[in-house]
Formats: sequence, C-alpha cells, structure tokens
Amino acid sequence: MTSRKLKLTSLKANLEREKKGDWIPFPDWEGVRFNVSALTVPEYETARGLMFQRVGKNYGDAPVPTEVINAELGALYAEHILHGWEGLDEEYTPDLALATLSNPEYRSVVAAVGWCAQKISQIEVEYTKAEEGNSLPPSVTD
Repeated sequence: MTSRKLKLTSLKANLEREKKGDWIPFPDWEGVRFNVSALTVPEYETARGLMFQRVGKNYGDAPVPTEVINAELGALYAEHILHGWEGLDEEYTPDLALATLSNPEYRSVVAAVGWCAQKISQIEVEYTKAEEGNSLPPSVTD
C-alpha cells in the first residue's frame, strides 16, 4: 500500500518574510512587480478593522460604495503593505503610492497590490515520499 503524508513543517508560514516584504511579480502585467508585505501584518489588520468601523459609521445602514472601499484599502496598502514597485513608468515613492492607491481610478493597481500581498503568504505544501508496503527492501547478498 502506498502512503504519503503531509509534512507538518511545510505548513509553517514565513512570518519574517511576510512582515519584511518581498518582490512578487504581477502575472497580468509583464515586467511589473511589487515589493509587498502580507495582508496578515498585525498593523495592517488593525488599521483595516478600524477603517471598516469608521466607514461603516459614515454610511450607517447604506451599503458602502465599492470605490470608497477600494480607495480606503489602497491608502492602507500604501501605508502598511506596499514598499516599492518596478516596471511602471514612474518611480516609486511613498507619496506617489498613496496618491495612486487612494484614487478610485487606480482600482486595478489596488487589486494588483492586494493579489501580490496575498501571494506572499502562500505556503508550498510538501508530502513525504510514498512508502511501499511495511517491510524493508531485501538486501543483496553475494
């Protein structure tokens, strides 16, 4: 009987990389990549929760427009998640990132940064090699 098992160590997140950030290529735009931290960074998660509370109070029972949420998330990405970009015709600066990501017209950039920030958290699942039967292979004798 063949038996493979999932390696527990392959399920461990690389918390240092997620917090520090890394370059992640965005596959839809050739040559573009973003230096991002993960969406699991505690400072971002806290700021995101507070943003949803604030925006929710502003709109009450009415649904919050998508462009408002995208702009708010974009501003949080600029502050906590995005550390740089390559492949765009304008050089990355924190001020340009904030202006771009908080502008509803750049929702595709917000989505790209979010995609890359999710990608950095993905783990590579590994399995043990399949074991054949329960006995050891026969030894070769002369």
